[in-house]
Amino acid sequence: MFILGFHFPADMGNNVPDEAVVAKLDESGVDVSGINEIKMSTEYHGQTEELSYTNKDTFMFKALAHYIKTAETDYMIYTNRYQISELSKRLDSDDETMALCKKFDSMAHFKITAA
Repeated sequence: MFILGFHFPADMGNNVPDEAVVAKLDESGVDVSGINEIKMSTEYHGQTEELSYTNKDTFMFKALAHYIKTAETDYMIYTNRYQISELSKRLDSDDETMALCKKFDSMAHFKITAA
């Protein structure tokens, strides 16, 4: 099983605890100190929207920073967005993050960069 690019044993099936994913993310050594903002642009039905995410104290921010530093593209793959969103809904609670989770649940395309 792969979640956010991290491998988990097959015997865990789809029951990987959130804490195990957070531990893997923490162990990855992602450094968010130089990142103050995550910028995204999304296009859906010909409409482009610019987004900014700045809440550094969240799982969402760490996961997005990790994606930026490890992904081979600046386009977010739907599976990764979905996984980040679902975990963040359980681990984070602020309005900014919940609004971004709702956007991630769409089928829109997202391009992501760190600022």
